[in-house]
Amino acid sequence: MGNTKEDALQNSIQAYVDRQMETYYSKKTIALSNNPVNMGRIKDASGSAIVKGVCGDTMEVFLQIDADMIKKIHFFTDGCGVSVACGSAMTQLVQNKSLNEALQLSANFLIREMGGLPRDDIHCAILSVSTLYKAIAEYLLKSESIA
Repeated sequence: MGNTKEDALQNSIQAYVDRQMETYYSKKTIALSNNPVNMGRIKDASGSAIVKGVCGDTMEVFLQIDADMIKKIHFFTDGCGVSVACGSAMTQLVQNKSLNEALQLSANFLIREMGGLPRDDIHCAILSVSTLYKAIAEYLLKSESIA
């Protein structure tokens, strides 16, 4: 059994941290950081890319494409919670979209969809979108050489 005093202290500290986070980040950013979606690698991806950001975080994007539609997309990052949230949000925005639609995604649009980001974290959105673009380019170059 758990120690109720320790549990209460832990819950109190977590509530404080959550309140502090909400002064900087939207609820959506916090939720995606704590519970990422589409995080992981895809074996035998149609296209993939790895990009290292200016902060040192690395983002990977894996695509399964069928008839120029993104049927499945996953990402992986060794970065901070904001990189995780941006990767998650990016995958949600382009899943089941055409390659042309996916290429319309901008870091600015991603930031707005996430409810905004502090200036110091904007590079995380740029990293996720840039890695998506590179994965699409890799797929297009690979499929061009097959054709």
